[in-house]
Amino acid sequence: MASAEMEHLKQTMLHMMEIGFSPKFDGQIDHQQLRAVIEKAQSFMAVAPGVSFVPQTYAGVECEWSLPENAQNDYLVFYIHGGGMVCGNAVSSRGYASILAAETKRQVLSISYRLAPEHPYPAGLEDCFAVYQELLKEYPDTPIFLIGESGGAYLSIAVSMMARDKGVRLPAGIVPYSPPIAFIGAIDREFEGNEDFTVRPSGMDWIGGIYVGEAHKGEIYAEPYYDDFHGMPPTFLAWDANESLSVDSEIAAEKLRAQGIEVETYRYPHCFHAFATVANGTPESAEILANTIRFFEKHI
Repeated sequence: MASAEMEHLKQTMLHMMEIGFSPKFDGQIDHQQLRAVIEKAQSFMAVAPGVSFVPQTYAGVECEWSLPENAQNDYLVFYIHGGGMVCGNAVSSRGYASILAAETKRQVLSISYRLAPEHPYPAGLEDCFAVYQELLKEYPDTPIFLIGESGGAYLSIAVSMMARDKGVRLPAGIVPYSPPIAFIGAIDREFEGNEDFTVRPSGMDWIGGIYVGEAHKGEIYAEPYYDDFHGMPPTFLAWDANESLSVDSEIAAEKLRAQGIEVETYRYPHCFHAFATVANGTPESAEILANTIRFFEKHI
């Protein structure tokens, strides 16, 4: 059973969807409308106290630092927001970025990567990898952790794969919350017990069509499902057992373990897609946040 706080939050989210203040990924998506919903939700966004925001451009890509008071410099966090590859930016992701900064007492960088359908694969991934390389240059001796939810979780995995294959220093660890690892047909997400009200299998089909397309179907950086996950950094996976993308997380964990990669998995029932970014808002997400920070400190 989910906690009372989680159940209350789910009901609130369902109401917000009904009145157009919360995003929903199904087969009836209008990306412009979805972006407008994100902007509405952003107006209600709370940020952690004591965190300041500083714009920064890396490799021509707009980014933003979330800087906590009395920041420590023994590692930094590169946060890649979710949004189905079609919405979101560094400013709209301030809520969770600021929480990460406040809770870790470290600098957190967010990114406004290019979005589909105007900029399909590999545009967003190229932006994230280019920014990661710039961070390595600016902080050559500092461990860098990648973290993201949903589409940002996929990008965290794909950036790590590119670093591995191009001989670039790997992240110290990655934290993908509810990652999609395939977009076009490889994974059957219509399973008994799927309670997902935010990301439906039909929504994933729509995203696959506009982000990957038939031209890139099966390419490992577009769909990590087709990679064997060799040589990956330590990984922290967290997901809802009843979300559409739970299958993806199970497969990713299995692939990582088969390669001898250190992987921590956290599977919670009856929550919702990418609920980890609620942070201290529910007991389940608070536990994930605490374990995420412990994972960072373990791999400095």
